[in-house]
Amino acid sequence: MFTLVGLALFAMVAANMITPTLYLYAAELGASLAFIGLIASAASAVRLFSRIPMGLLSDRFGRRLLIGLGAFGVVGSLLMLYLALTPAQILVAYAIDTLAFMAVFTIGLTMASEIYSSHKATGVSLFALSSSLAMFIAPGICGFLLLQYQIRETYLVASLIGLGGVLCSTRIVTSPRLSTSLNIRRSLKNVLKNENVRFSATLEMFFSLGVNSIFIFLPLYLSEGFRLTSAEISFLFAIYSLAMVSTRLPLPKLLRRFDEKSMIGLGFLEYAIALMALPFGNSLVHFSLLLFASGMAHGIIFPSMALVVSRSGSFDLALANSVYLGVGDVITIVAPPIIASFVQAFGYGPVYLATSIAMLIGLAYAIMKRR
Repeated sequence: MFTLVGLALFAMVAANMITPTLYLYAAELGASLAFIGLIASAASAVRLFSRIPMGLLSDRFGRRLLIGLGAFGVVGSLLMLYLALTPAQILVAYAIDTLAFMAVFTIGLTMASEIYSSHKATGVSLFALSSSLAMFIAPGICGFLLLQYQIRETYLVASLIGLGGVLCSTRIVTSPRLSTSLNIRRSLKNVLKNENVRFSATLEMFFSLGVNSIFIFLPLYLSEGFRLTSAEISFLFAIYSLAMVSTRLPLPKLLRRFDEKSMIGLGFLEYAIALMALPFGNSLVHFSLLLFASGMAHGIIFPSMALVVSRSGSFDLALANSVYLGVGDVITIVAPPIIASFVQAFGYGPVYLATSIAMLIGLAYAIMKRR
């Protein structure tokens, strides 16, 4: 587990160093708002169409090869971003980065629950903690670098950090609990019939709308509307990730006292309130508080939904994780162009009011299914 956490931490720190600045970087190279939406949608299309095949291959032929390729792909994509000269090159590099990150994240999440087969909450929470630590560390490093360097140069530093993940991947062992069935149709049918997978997939649809509105459009909103610098925006996203870390440390104990669906409902309510308040923020302090609140909610929601899926019995776990997370990919393909058009027509504020309503619908669904 230590090697897995190390791989995830290095690879995810490297990959997350592009989160606060990628769309600003694309704008610097001449990308329009519509093309920025296309970049986000293209990356999500890569996730959608490769996630299920990756889950199937991982379940049948082992985790080590795919997770190692993922770590290597993170490094390669960051070098491509460093060398990029046009928005189109950014699109290609981000698509590769997305595919690589997905391999590390999805397969790593599956391995964590397998390693702690009798204490799944502990395994899932530890892996989620490493992910949130990476999301906290990466914007902080990026913010400090941006005080002296250009956005392009931060990607070169990120690629060097990613080499740590490549080294850790060489020590990953193949999971002994792999599926031996080659009847892919039956495996996929069993996963889609599972009530826990359907529950998490439905909630992922609403959750992805909120996450996309923050991670894709909030940097542009803060830059255009409040003239915040790239460094300030990076630090804000570090606060979001710090909140995730602070939540995930006590999460295993909380999950022993409260069931996962109750925790998910609490997270959806908090996220909805934070989104609703974003259009009324008018200072760095206000945005810091709101991002901390939404980060806490994120820290509760994701591992709780993953834990619901992992309790579904004996079946293709990597495929199950791929299916429910794939719903979020669909939303990320469809949502950015629609949100971009919405922004052009009405401004950024109404976007966050609309996505808060989506989160409240998810809350109502979680309450209904808990009964």
